[in-house]
Amino acid sequence: MSQIDRRTLISSLALVPALGALSACGKTKAPADILRVGLGGGPDSLDPLKAEFAAAALLFRQFYLPVVGYGANGGPAPGFAKSWVPSNNNRTWTFEIAQGLTWSDGKPINANDVLESLRLGADKKTAYADASELYMIKGYRDCVVDGKDPKTIGVSAPDPVTLVVELDVSDAEFWSRMQEFYPVPLHAIATHGADWTDLDKIVVSGPYKPIERTQTRLVFDKNPRGGWVEGMPAQISVEAIDDSATRLRMFQAGDLDLAQDPPLLRAADFEKEFGSQYQRYDAPRLVYMSFNTKKPQFQDAEVRRALAMGFDRSVITGAVMRGSVDPAGRFVRGQPEPAYDPDQARAILASKGYGPNNPLKFELLVTKDERERAAIQMVDMWKKIGVEATLFAADSSAIVARLNGFEFEAAIVRIDKGMKSDPIDLMASWGEGGTAYSHQWKDPAFNKALSDARAESDPKARLAKKLAAEKILLDACPVTGVWFFPSAWLVNPRVTGGIEGIAPIIWPSLKLAKA
Repeated sequence: MSQIDRRTLISSLALVPALGALSACGKTKAPADILRVGLGGGPDSLDPLKAEFAAAALLFRQFYLPVVGYGANGGPAPGFAKSWVPSNNNRTWTFEIAQGLTWSDGKPINANDVLESLRLGADKKTAYADASELYMIKGYRDCVVDGKDPKTIGVSAPDPVTLVVELDVSDAEFWSRMQEFYPVPLHAIATHGADWTDLDKIVVSGPYKPIERTQTRLVFDKNPRGGWVEGMPAQISVEAIDDSATRLRMFQAGDLDLAQDPPLLRAADFEKEFGSQYQRYDAPRLVYMSFNTKKPQFQDAEVRRALAMGFDRSVITGAVMRGSVDPAGRFVRGQPEPAYDPDQARAILASKGYGPNNPLKFELLVTKDERERAAIQMVDMWKKIGVEATLFAADSSAIVARLNGFEFEAAIVRIDKGMKSDPIDLMASWGEGGTAYSHQWKDPAFNKALSDARAESDPKARLAKKLAAEKILLDACPVTGVWFFPSAWLVNPRVTGGIEGIAPIIWPSLKLAKA
């Protein structure tokens, strides 16, 4: 079954109307203690086990605590757990749950909340949207896929402050799996059922609590029991605005303190206009091409590799994307990019019977944004090696439907791994059962190589094993990268604080300077 989730083809809400004229009205005076945020979309659910949109993953950080939090440069920090210790060659992880934490309704938090949330996420009837991220837990996949009893997963709570997780495979950084798992209030779910996220019923664990929600707006107030500290904004007002130019105009008009992903192609202009207010962060966000390996054109890995080497990423990232993104011929960043080699690509295709009189033909799905502009250039380059690709441009929802149904030949899509910067996580998305599994390619050797890399704790040896897994993926070429794109924000000077090395996406860590 294909799983194109919140990290792929990011969904968004409707455009906020009539905001484009705001920039002509002069600067808006900022409210003293309200952080105003403009996002590219809104959440599809306030339930962290159900939500699939990228915006939801960002928002959860504000009103739920993960098992393990984020520290400097994305490293671990306390969340529900204040410490964690691996044993049994990184196959057993013991988490010490902090004492004194409470849900927003005053009920104490303990290890059983994490245990029961993991079980709920493993239940086939209520499965966690990103359940495949936890398949290394003993029995987790069997429960999600085959419907086995979730009480059989390898998780136990021997006492209120101890959670023990048993893994099927060694994972030297399993703590990172827990950075985006948010336990839910089982007692509220038992009382209210599916309605527990209604604003008059919702129970949270984080520093903020949602108090207002419309199709395009979400407002948070401080959760008095959420561990908030002096200097945090008293309230956060979030607008879902799918048009990046509108977010830019609102920021320029003084109506936003944080504006997510301003127009990508204007990055150079923003660096001049806004200086340090324009902030860019390397992120595991990738535009790539997926080949349906069950289609006749793409059953041969050599044909797929010929297409991968038959377009020039430097032209796409430079001329088309104006230097705002980085080439992505590799999935482990910092490695030499593969060469653009149309002569070799043409020779490979000729050896398979393709050429001027018998071109390789396929339909290429692409969304109606900058990816379509890039695809036009790619199609033109492929003509020179004996390929006739026909573009089919559509909105994200239509493309997701075709990917999930395997009703496509090739598609240019994007994936956003959020805060998961390890390339193991990116590559695992394309493994069997991964969160971006649309290509239908399978190779047990690839899955084993990823497991070997996860098990390795020595940085040098871990990199070597990542590269070994990457080589399998590059050789088989069920997907090929086009570009990596950054996480970019416009930040009002009155916003200070934050976590070192992390984009301004954990708002409880921010402060608002007094006027």
